[in-house]
Amino acid sequence: MKTVSVIGATGMLGQPVARALIADGFNVRILTRNPGNARRLFGDKVDIRNADLHDIPSLKSALAGTDMVYVNVGGHSKATYYRNHVVGTQNLLKALEGQTLDVIAMISSAAAHPEFNDRWDNHYKWEAEQLLKASNQPYLAFMPSWFMESLDLFVQKNRLMQIGPSTKGIHWVAADDYGQTVSRCLQDEHCRNKRMHVYGPETLTMTQACRRVADSWQLQHTPLPSWLAATIGRLSRDPVLVDVADLTRHYDRTGEKPDPDALRTTTTLTQWLLNRSAKVGVAA
Repeated sequence: MKTVSVIGATGMLGQPVARALIADGFNVRILTRNPGNARRLFGDKVDIRNADLHDIPSLKSALAGTDMVYVNVGGHSKATYYRNHVVGTQNLLKALEGQTLDVIAMISSAAAHPEFNDRWDNHYKWEAEQLLKASNQPYLAFMPSWFMESLDLFVQKNRLMQIGPSTKGIHWVAADDYGQTVSRCLQDEHCRNKRMHVYGPETLTMTQACRRVADSWQLQHTPLPSWLAATIGRLSRDPVLVDVADLTRHYDRTGEKPDPDALRTTTTLTQWLLNRSAKVGVAA
């Protein structure tokens, strides 16, 4: 089986991808700045290399002999989005000079379209995609909708804080489904040189999803206007909160593009909640 090098494997969205690749028999190589944490998460099932996306020599050494690369990076501000997506992709391509891979794949976003480039994450994810496209390496850009796991981030004590407006349907995706989708695409040699939306099986507004989660977890559903969340974030010097407030406002304005060719996952939010309850031994 092919060797896949995963950058960003220890994060919330990187772990399900790495686990799906392991389950499907890939030789998984994890590039990380924290080998101890990677070993704790994945044990001896993977090859762990100490490397940094912003250290080209370490990248070059760690990527030697790899067949594929999957990149899962994020950000929370204009500076971090640019550094991680654009500079990180430039560094990756420099480190791979002289190698021809089966594919370089990255996580992008359902909103990464030129007409939505007024948000920096969309702008820089799109730019990173263009770098891959121009590299002459086979590439894939996965463009998922909102992840169900992101709803965890809205929980504060006994409340689920819904930030921002809610008028547009969202194709919620379970992270485990996403990981399996990535693995299947990497195995399919015909699935190359594409940017693909990844949508869940149903659409729910943010309010509908938050209410369903709050009911399941016995939390108080508390809406918070995006302007107020952004103000609190600026006063508390919390750039993540400021970014989330802008993201929810922007996403509700633009919505998601209809795409009959989108890759479709199967887990509904209700099924995801039942699965989570079963994992922790709590009745749904």
